[in-house]
Amino acid sequence: MQTYHARRGRALSEPGWCPAVERRRARERARAEQEREQKRLTFAAHPADYGAWASTHRERSWPKSRTRLGRILPVFGSRYLDDITTKDIERFLAGLRDGDRPLSPASVNRYRALLSAMFKRAVRDRHVPANPVTGTEKLPEPGGRIMYLEPEEEQAIRDALPPHLRPVFTVSINTGLRWSEQMKLHWADIDLLAGTITVGQPKRGRVRHVPINSVACAMLVELGACRQRPDDPAEPVFQAAYRTVARVFERAVKAAQAALSAAGKDAGRLNGYTWHGNRHTFASRLVMAGVDLRTVQELGGWKTLSMVQRYAHLARGHLAAAVELASGSRGAVELSRNYPALERASSAPTVDLVEVCDNKGHGGLA
Repeated sequence: MQTYHARRGRALSEPGWCPAVERRRARERARAEQEREQKRLTFAAHPADYGAWASTHRERSWPKSRTRLGRILPVFGSRYLDDITTKDIERFLAGLRDGDRPLSPASVNRYRALLSAMFKRAVRDRHVPANPVTGTEKLPEPGGRIMYLEPEEEQAIRDALPPHLRPVFTVSINTGLRWSEQMKLHWADIDLLAGTITVGQPKRGRVRHVPINSVACAMLVELGACRQRPDDPAEPVFQAAYRTVARVFERAVKAAQAALSAAGKDAGRLNGYTWHGNRHTFASRLVMAGVDLRTVQELGGWKTLSMVQRYAHLARGHLAAAVELASGSRGAVELSRNYPALERASSAPTVDLVEVCDNKGHGGLA
């Protein structure tokens, strides 16, 4: 009787109300909730899906990311993805920064980037409604020291390297290729007639063509003459393991420092110099020769111009000269003589860039 009067009172006070419709809606809500529960995914189950995608797509850093998961999974592994909040992410990142073994801001940002990438994919697959990492702030990273080689330092390292690694080192200095890019080169990617190296993966649409200067060209010609399979375009240009080369290169840098010190020269600039510094050397020499940062970005394959801005301070003299050129004064003429790159830029639409790294001209190209 009470149920009857409750329904009758509700029907009078809520026009259009129907108990059958209400029961149907309740069943639909229960069914939707059940389906949502079935689709819920724990964080520990998500890396398998994300890793399968990352290892076969554009994520070159997945091996390092897999290592970082060793710290992430104990914290979030048993929790459902849609239960993890922005505050949870902030607490985790703060623990990395302020824990017993604190990480640098750059390292903390790498963890943040990994979490964000994983949650973006979870949003796409409708495991979570939104990315909780979006509300966290990226830590400011110090600019750090840009390490590059002067010509005598480059020669000292080359002399200290084993003969089989000298061509690898020389091409690295004169092309600015990343280690992974250089090691993936096949002879089909080398076009000495056009004077270019094709870098990238055509199936994924990320390809760039790096000009070859005379030094790199001469080195590639020498390597080509020693090919074991000259008719095989898929033959690798270089074959070396990074860990082995890194250890040998570290010893070579120390030997170069000892040689420079024995000659009465300052060897302190080589402190901490690693193979990746060759890429910095390539970019630094371009900037110091007056090449604009946008062109440096294209030649080095950096994704954003902000990555190249680190080298801008190396061109202060060139920037001052460029501003003075706008005045059209007699001083501008003198400055243009002191900075030939600016004089060429003001009188010609393009600058021959491939000669910058070796300062020997472009005569080595076929």
